[in-house]
Amino acid sequence: MIREIENIFLDFPGYGCFACDPRNQLGLRLKFFADDEKGDVFTRFKPQEHLEGFPGILHGGIQCALIDEVAFWTMFDQFKKIALTSKLDMEFLRPVDASSELTIRGKVTWAEGRKVRVEVSILNGDNKICTRSAVDYTITKKEMTYKIMGKERFTEKFQKYLED
Repeated sequence: MIREIENIFLDFPGYGCFACDPRNQLGLRLKFFADDEKGDVFTRFKPQEHLEGFPGILHGGIQCALIDEVAFWTMFDQFKKIALTSKLDMEFLRPVDASSELTIRGKVTWAEGRKVRVEVSILNGDNKICTRSAVDYTITKKEMTYKIMGKERFTEKFQKYLED
């Protein structure tokens, strides 16, 4: 079964994520879906020309943003906790054609305590892996999250997503 993952941050004070806020006119405005049969999370993305590095090739920084965002929502869908990226390794296997629709898929491959690893791949229109990555997250404790992001942002609605 495929289900859309709710973007819980739409009501988060000051939210304007480049990758996933649908109101950010300069952003990627990604939506995320969980494939419960495959046990992964994915998004589809059709790049625009202004996101190219070299002509016809999606900029590596945009690829990194796609990977980090899919990794976060993959982790969040499974653990329902706010976490921060602690490490991101990318391997560029082939150029990402900026004119084709891409699928970006992530899967939790390891979790221990407050550490989570998500493996993510960017697939081209021919379903070939162009970029793959391992992204590590740390589910930060509540007080550290407050210190980094500001306690005032965490209204009652968001308290359940924090680690004590």
